[in-house]
Amino acid sequence: MNAGLLAKIILGDSPHLKGLACFFNLLVLDGNGKIVGLNNNIIKNTFKSEAQLINQSFAKFFDSEEGKANLQYSINLAFKGQPCSVQFHLFDSKVSFKGVILPVYDNGQIPDSLIIIAKEEYANFIDSTEVEDFWLLASKMIEEAGISHSDSVNKYRSKVQKAKILIVEDQNSLMVKLFKRLLISKKGEVLIAPNSDLALLLAKDFQPNVVISDYNPIGNLDAKELAIAMKRDFDVNTIFLSQSGNELRFEDGWLDVHVKKNSDSISKILELINQLYW
Repeated sequence: MNAGLLAKIILGDSPHLKGLACFFNLLVLDGNGKIVGLNNNIIKNTFKSEAQLINQSFAKFFDSEEGKANLQYSINLAFKGQPCSVQFHLFDSKVSFKGVILPVYDNGQIPDSLIIIAKEEYANFIDSTEVEDFWLLASKMIEEAGISHSDSVNKYRSKVQKAKILIVEDQNSLMVKLFKRLLISKKGEVLIAPNSDLALLLAKDFQPNVVISDYNPIGNLDAKELAIAMKRDFDVNTIFLSQSGNELRFEDGWLDVHVKKNSDSISKILELINQLYW
């Protein structure tokens, strides 16, 4: 797996992720929804051994106050690229879990696996401060991923149109080369800004759902400054697209997706954008 979300958790590139992986319950699900990875916390808090948890179907092994069907729905939603919250527990257990399900991508536009990070809750003597601390960290995860909090499921259900994308021209003209056809065929959905300064001005009227930039955009604002300004002024997430050899790299601070450059690579990237940000 390329240096994506799972690697960030293990290596601790993000202080938020590092804390979550060390102090909360971690499960990794494969493409079939089976548990293929976990940490010691989930073993301790479920009172189950690793052998009892590994290869179990998550939705069948655990239960939810809203039913097993709700767990399966959340998993299906995550495999469509939509992070969401999750609550689960074991039957007749005083311990329940609340957390988030996050999709992890390798090389394609469909998630290869899922990561569940959850806080345990003990009935009758739960420390409310600990729960609030967890949800504060979880909110940071969702915000960094460019996803709004509790309305993410409803947003996914109700979306009926493609995301509006604002592209910022870069010093090597990579954006124009990659999106040339789209700029002609999808004028209402895709707009290019000649530099980072004008990107902010255009965003006011265009109201993009996501911004795409190289790490070296033309203009006085560098890539980081542009991303901060877009988030602050328009609540829009900026993703960074770069090229290394025959490979395109899609990064947003959480996901790190590598796609081989070919005739349909841009369409794959756009589909991923529509799944994640709209």
